[in-house]
Amino acid sequence: MEEDALATAYARLIGEVRTDTPLTCDLIRHVHERVFGGLFEWAGRWRTVTISKPGAIWPPPDFLDQAMRVFERDVLRRYPAKDLTTDDEFCTAGGHIQCEFLAIHPFREGNARTIKLVTDLLALQTGRPLLRYDMSHRGRKVYIDAAKAALHRKDYQPMEAVIRQALRRAMSPS
Repeated sequence: MEEDALATAYARLIGEVRTDTPLTCDLIRHVHERVFGGLFEWAGRWRTVTISKPGAIWPPPDFLDQAMRVFERDVLRRYPAKDLTTDDEFCTAGGHIQCEFLAIHPFREGNARTIKLVTDLLALQTGRPLLRYDMSHRGRKVYIDAAKAALHRKDYQPMEAVIRQALRRAMSPS
């Protein structure tokens, strides 16, 4: 059901988001609600529970509004679509946006799917195709390791490489 909801959300959002639509926290909440709104009552709302996984503790819910305001001001506003003219600029922006968002982990579920969709919208805004991530077991591990590198060391290079590879796959004729 989640995969069907994701596909439907992609189709809707591609039609809704214009080339001049700025990336904002409101847009991110809208994207999450579009994907998960038919499945979870909390879709599109910052989480109200504390979550963690081995090796990762995310901000408590009381700090999410503030963390997301800082994310919007310091990260999202830094990368308007009109300024991402080269693939390197786009990959740098995509890596930074995804890493910082995943470090906050503002939703109970669906954080990676949401930020990948947002990054795809940014790709379309900049005249690029939808990214094609490596969804193999190895590819998922590389993605998670890239997110961990940013969380633990503020190293965005691994995620930039993931974005670059996904862009290359999207642009390849096969």
